[in-house]
Amino acid sequence: MTQAGQLLFGAVLAQVALTTVLYLLLVRARFGVPKSELRPEMAYDQAAWPVKARLIANSVTSQFELPVLFFAGAAFALLLGAADLAMATLAWLFVATRVVHAVIHTGKNVVMPRFATFLAGFVILIAFWVLLAIRALGGA
Repeated sequence: MTQAGQLLFGAVLAQVALTTVLYLLLVRARFGVPKSELRPEMAYDQAAWPVKARLIANSVTSQFELPVLFFAGAAFALLLGAADLAMATLAWLFVATRVVHAVIHTGKNVVMPRFATFLAGFVILIAFWVLLAIRALGGA
């Protein structure tokens, strides 16, 4: 694997690590609910959980939205031998926006900064895919 490929794969691992950390935080938040407050509807209704557990759960869910396109793009880049330093840089920038988004989402959850971070990640991801298409289809 090239150095650019290794850097790109490192970004993939970082995104996986973020998702794993969020799942661990979710387990901790849910196990932290006193047994006396547990209700049957918590098994099927996210809104039944305390706010902190819902915030973390929503952040976990968001790791399976845009990041799915990131994982697919990274896999294609690696399989096609199209990974380069520009793509690796975009990948790490995307993951950085996901980390910031998760921190906002599980913290004070202020909507506009969270949306701005989401939008930045979205734009970076589109740039990644455009670059991937150019590289894969024989462009510059």
